[in-house]
Formats: sequence, structure tokens, C-alpha cells
Amino acid sequence: MKPVLVVSLQRHKADCAVAALATILRVPYEEVLVTAAMVEPLVLVEGLDNDDMIEIAKRFGRTLTERTGDEIDYRTAVGILGAHLKTHENPNDEHAVVLSQGLVFDPDSKGEIWRVRDWIRHFKATAIDLLELED
Repeated sequence: MKPVLVVSLQRHKADCAVAALATILRVPYEEVLVTAAMVEPLVLVEGLDNDDMIEIAKRFGRTLTERTGDEIDYRTAVGILGAHLKTHENPNDEHAVVLSQGLVFDPDSKGEIWRVRDWIRHFKATAIDLLELED
């Protein structure tokens, strides 16, 4: 038997997407970071965009499909949710979290797990898109 998820946490200011990718791909954080640096050399300064994350997943043999708005089923989806957080020090920055079957695993929250609706309310989050992990 395997755990449902092994959550990776952020280690730097701009690596939420690296930690989220490590979590959903079930790959060690360090392996994702090395691959991410090949795709985006300034990953720890600028973070990753959706195209970067899709490319990194592809290099690990996995597929991420971008979903927006009504295409996102928060109850069943598994992937990386991009959101703006009004409570964040820069609310215009996009933050990446893991969404898995109605739960949010925030790599910047010291391992906290939230129900998606509670996380959105608490952080005054506006969901932007979801990179859904294909089977």
C-alpha cells in the first residue's frame, strides 16, 4: 500500500510550484527542483508558470491539463491550483497549491490541510486555473 500523498513543503520564497509538483508527481523535491532549473533557470527567484509546470511533468512522464472556471470540479480533481491570495504579501502574485478531492495542501503553510472552500475563505483566494493530473 502507498500513502495517498506525501506533501512537499516550500523551502524558498518562490518555489510553491516546485513543492506542489513534487507532491502530485510523487517525486522528491530535489529532483523536481533540478528539472525545474533546466526549464526555468531562475525558478527560485521567479517561480514557474503553467507552461513550465506542464513541461516538467512531461519530463517525468506525466500529463497536466489546464482547466479554468467551470471546468474545475473541486470535489474530484487532483492537480495544482493556481490562485491569487488577498492575504499574501503581494496579492498579485500567483500561488500554487495541491488540490486533491476537495482538500488543499498548501506548500507554504507548514503542512496544513484545508477543505477547499475553507481555504478560499480564509486566504481570500481567487482561483485562476488548475493543472489537472491525468491518469
